[in-house]
Amino acid sequence: MRATCLLLLAAAGLGCAGSGTAPGPLHLTAEAFGPDTRLVLEAAPHLKLNARLAPALELTDGSRLRFGAARRTADSAYFAEPPTAVLPGRHARVHGTLRASVCRDDEQVCRTVTVQL
Repeated sequence: MRATCLLLLAAAGLGCAGSGTAPGPLHLTAEAFGPDTRLVLEAAPHLKLNARLAPALELTDGSRLRFGAARRTADSAYFAEPPTAVLPGRHARVHGTLRASVCRDDEQVCRTVTVQL
């Protein structure tokens, strides 16, 4: 089973290229991972995920999941592959608060994005 959440973050000042049904800057995918659920966080092609301030998902019960990836850029500042987190148990939907620091390719400043799932 695979569930996908498109996170439209125009309110965070990141906007979406084009108009209409353009995908959001962050894409969260949930997929079966044995008895658990693996969450994969991807950024739009023009964005980088900050690895120095790892994305986190605060669940409704107050627990936190940190996203991580083995590969980072040479300066260790950004993820070189989509970071993942494992959520215990099987979940078709994920509820909580996702926080991630994202940087545009053409800017030196990252922005913290908070999204309610």
